Amino acid sequence: MSTDMERELERTTALRGFRYGLHDFVAQVNGPEALKKHNDNTEANYLKEGLIDRKTKELLIVVACVASGDLVSHMQLHMHAAHKAGASPEEIMAVLDLVGGWIGNVAKIKGLEAWRATFRPDIPTIDRVVELR
Repeated sequence: MSTDMERELERTTALRGFRYGLHDFVAQVNGPEALKKHNDNTEANYLKEGLIDRKTKELLIVVACVASGDLVSHMQLHMHAAHKAGASPEEIMAVLDLVGGWIGNVAKIKGLEAWRATFRPDIPTIDRVVELR
């Protein structure tokens, strides 16, 4: 792996507090310049201080991800980021409970699974067959 790519992948993690497989994919397929452009945009918009603090931004992103039926792994990243920004696991659960009625059961269950995987990996996954008779 090139030094430019390694440096930009490290910057990805440092900026966000996480790195997702998509970041590595962009770097591998389109080169470190494409990831740098993505990181620059993230820094200028998503991470920029403004009227909305980082905790609120992350909670809103969690809601958007859950409502859109996003991947559990991607929801986990933003739950992690919300937690690092000051949201407690209980606050994140309260957000899921609040929006659950509007987003539908399937989306809410995926959100609950992301919460479980992030904060209570000791509890078995929701997405399993427990018993068939």
